[in-house]
Amino acid sequence: MLAAAWLGCTAAFGAGGLPVGTVITGEVSDASTTLLGSDHGYAAEAGSHITALSAADIEYVTGDYAVFIDFMSDGRLQVTNNRDGESSLPGTYAFNFSFAGLSQPITGFMPLDLASVNGGTVSLQVLDAHSVSLTLNNVSFTNADYPSFTTQLTVSAVPEPGSLALLGAGLGIVALRRMRRAA
Repeated sequence: MLAAAWLGCTAAFGAGGLPVGTVITGEVSDASTTLLGSDHGYAAEAGSHITALSAADIEYVTGDYAVFIDFMSDGRLQVTNNRDGESSLPGTYAFNFSFAGLSQPITGFMPLDLASVNGGTVSLQVLDAHSVSLTLNNVSFTNADYPSFTTQLTVSAVPEPGSLALLGAGLGIVALRRMRRAA
């Protein structure tokens, strides 16, 4: 019974994604200093660096139009080199992204598919419970036709009430058995 409660609980505590509509505040420095967000039609205007996660749109384009940033509701983040005919992103692009309104913390940020990256460095870091950084330093790709790579954000899932009840029942049974043995 305790094993069943534990299995039910572990499934409910699995990794979650980013809900559509999550507000993302992005910043970029070094090679480009402007992020243009989809909520503002990618226009260079005040507040364009703040946008909501959309299932259908690329969330950000850098001000020099060299990099597309696309967040997906399952936590994936796709980075695309938008320099048509160019297989490299010279210089450094240092991105910070904050996710307002997440009910659970970001617990991981890792590479998922970097097969198209041929050189340079891609650095990923969780800054705090609701912020991550992504740094591209002289990244080159295996081809020049809008190459991309994918990373994965992991957000701690909200536990389901039924799973908490199962966990409580399992712990209660363990406590009853210990009390009977002590008596």
